[in-house]
Amino acid sequence: MRISKILSYILYTVILLGSLAVTSWAMSMIKFWVGRNFRPLPGYIGYSVIFIFLGLLLAVEHLVKEFRKDGNWSVNIIRLIIMGVPLGFFAFYLVFAITLQIPLPSFLSYNIFPISGLFFGYTLLTSLYKKQAILTSDADKTADV
Repeated sequence: MRISKILSYILYTVILLGSLAVTSWAMSMIKFWVGRNFRPLPGYIGYSVIFIFLGLLLAVEHLVKEFRKDGNWSVNIIRLIIMGVPLGFFAFYLVFAITLQIPLPSFLSYNIFPISGLFFGYTLLTSLYKKQAILTSDADKTADV
């Protein structure tokens, strides 16, 4: 049992490191494409999607634990609204700033947008959980009537 857990963590680490290598390559390709075509909007969308994907990968462990539980799938809507909507907005803020002509507030730096994408992806998957079904016996059902 313990060996399988160690192997699963090693596999998860290899997948994360591989995705970081692919992310680095993809970001350099996007940067090259934007510099060549002078169209930053697809590049900003690509950066946002890449960091959201990394956040999703970080939350896979939570999803696997929930998948093994019994019960029905549910979504934490409050978490999605309170955390997900602002994080999603900030993950795609540069896209909104270009298309809607929204100025960048002075207190924000360009480093907040990739981090927001990571947190947004993580929030999306960790909002999914399995709700435990309450087991009742037939005697309890007839007593309620």
